[in-house]
Amino acid sequence: MIYVGQYIVDEKQGLALRVCHVSHACQQAAVADMNIADIAINIAKPDIYSFDELHTLLKKNSASSSQHQLPAEMSYSDKVLIGMNRDKWLEKRDKKFALIEPLTSEALIAQYLYRGGLSEEITALLTSNMDTFPEMAWTTRGAYYNALNRYIVFGCQVNALLPFKNKNIGRNYLIPASPGANNVKRGRGGANNTTSRSKSIGITQLHKAQLSKIVAYMKSKDGKKWFPKFTFKKAIELYQYQYETSVVERNIENTTHETRIPFEETQSLSQEQIRYHLKSIVDKKLYLQIRHGQISYEKDFADRQGAAHDGVIGATYRYEIDATVLDLYVRYPFDVSGQYSMGRPVLYFVIDVYSTMIVGFYLGFDGPNWEGASQALLNACSCKVTFSARYGVSISERDWPAHHIPVQVTVDNGTEHPDKIILSVLQSELGIRGYNFTAVFRGDAKGTVESKFNCINNESIHFTAGAIPEAAQRGEQHASNRAFWDYDSLIAEIIQSIILHNNTADRLHRLDINAIRTNIDITPNALYLHSLKQEMNGGRDGRLEDPGRLRWAFLPEEEATVRADGIYFKGLVYYSDYAKKAGWFSKAKHDKPFKIPIKRPKDWTSNIWHKTDSNQYVAFDLKNVNDESPFVGQHWEPVLHLLEQFKDKRHKNRLNAKKLRVFKQQLTEQLKLINEELLQGVKENTRISMQPRVKERQAQFKAMQQLKHAIEAQEALMNGNKDDSFTTNIGQLDDLDNEMYE
Repeated sequence: MIYVGQYIVDEKQGLALRVCHVSHACQQAAVADMNIADIAINIAKPDIYSFDELHTLLKKNSASSSQHQLPAEMSYSDKVLIGMNRDKWLEKRDKKFALIEPLTSEALIAQYLYRGGLSEEITALLTSNMDTFPEMAWTTRGAYYNALNRYIVFGCQVNALLPFKNKNIGRNYLIPASPGANNVKRGRGGANNTTSRSKSIGITQLHKAQLSKIVAYMKSKDGKKWFPKFTFKKAIELYQYQYETSVVERNIENTTHETRIPFEETQSLSQEQIRYHLKSIVDKKLYLQIRHGQISYEKDFADRQGAAHDGVIGATYRYEIDATVLDLYVRYPFDVSGQYSMGRPVLYFVIDVYSTMIVGFYLGFDGPNWEGASQALLNACSCKVTFSARYGVSISERDWPAHHIPVQVTVDNGTEHPDKIILSVLQSELGIRGYNFTAVFRGDAKGTVESKFNCINNESIHFTAGAIPEAAQRGEQHASNRAFWDYDSLIAEIIQSIILHNNTADRLHRLDINAIRTNIDITPNALYLHSLKQEMNGGRDGRLEDPGRLRWAFLPEEEATVRADGIYFKGLVYYSDYAKKAGWFSKAKHDKPFKIPIKRPKDWTSNIWHKTDSNQYVAFDLKNVNDESPFVGQHWEPVLHLLEQFKDKRHKNRLNAKKLRVFKQQLTEQLKLINEELLQGVKENTRISMQPRVKERQAQFKAMQQLKHAIEAQEALMNGNKDDSFTTNIGQLDDLDNEMYE
């Protein structure tokens, strides 16, 4: 299957092609040569290939196909880009998009690529933009073509216009091998440094090597004898002494004496330069290792580690998403002391428009909104056998064979309309095109999903404990007091209901001539599988994609905080070997905690996901020491509620501890007064050595305590049986007791 974002490489022929746009109706694709596009300033219009030509190319042994990796910045939100100091990027992007936005509709892009072009439209824009944007409008047609080509080649989304190639500006600055006439110091001193007070020279590879030697020496055993504690000040002084002085030898009375003469400023680095480049060699971690030694570092400083049929060609071509609030109250799972309710959940369905099969769903407690819809979309592209097993439902692949990535996605208007950045990420990461749900595109499509909600509510939910009756009687107990199903049980019930629908619903009226000739069943499941094979070339199997890519494409962006002991997100702590190896925890411990963008599946607390600058998708695992975490494998909603309860418990505990501390302090003060009164008039003890007869006095005290307890026991017996024969006289005690009372 040819899809948007497909990367076709043939190393033998030197080809690196990116599929930028696909027309299933024309059986053609727009393809860009990335050998040129990745380095060119002006982007050329993509070439048009037929599907047959691309399939022929892919059949070659030297050719391979994969998902093309666009720059990571294209999938970041504006908030993240601003945090990366990319404000100017956003200004340039928005300026360009404002000028070409009228050309970016799907119809005009198809016209530009496959039909007569956009000559007249661009000519009209030249005039209209001069009136609308007189200060920033372009004056040449080539500028519009260049921006439009860039928009198409890099994903048909607004972030394609980000100047991401600028991030490498200055990184390829040539550093001379050794000092010479051309290594002028870089900075604010003008082209030749004439306006700067400092006349020091620019850094060279030789200087960097010398600085590395200074650091290595101060780390060594010999260096530690003279520099037991590493400081940048001492490192600078040692460098200046060792490498920025000339040695003059003099022979005085047959003895050679050395005199070191400092270099002139024009032959030396400034102190600021030396410190800057030393810090690029010695980060905070290495600084502590040198200063305190590896053993002390590991002990005291190292980090610790304990988510309308019109225009639809076939199955998976277009998915439709909608949501409804179920007529059912869900039981809270963390408190079984009562039949407590979590409220009515929101059920999101993803429907394959061609076959009407339910291909995915999500059950949440907020919305309806795009955040929940995105969770359902992720489920639609994921393996259902694995998903169902999480909730104790054992199914086979043929029961629910929905795990394919769609070509298009249709969502509802209003509150369910997706964030534009989400649609941009869908386009750049997976080549999915998002459409609004309107009468122009859908006709009667909303009824397709709503009929599925009615099916679930009427055939399953309304016959469950905790369901809301259609006509409640006056005085009848509210349904929230009868919440019976917990979240996991309700998920299992919905899975069974979906499988029942997919394998029994009558779709005879949707069978085309090929389906009739093939004699397939009339169910959505059968129609889905038949269409995948006949019209969609097997579809695009989501199980073959990187799971991190799927999550990053569909799920909303959120923020986690990296700290010394883990990655914190909404009160839970996660860990990753990648973060450990990358030095994140060390950086957070020695510098300060920092934020990272993450994505999370809301029905699964065990993992969250991050995309690195190098386009690597990393899963962070929930910390679960000794398998004792109560949060593993839970839905986020009850977990967040439980965490709030924990905060209440901690608050009450602090208040109680305050009261007990005051009471304890009060008793301590009383005891102090008693002991001070007993010691009044006692002569102050000035002895330095240990007092004599301490053990002897200790033995006497123990004997007194035993006697006291014996007397109390006999008094208790006498009071208990009122018998005078048990009266004890102090004179009846043995000789030892008499001695103690004398």
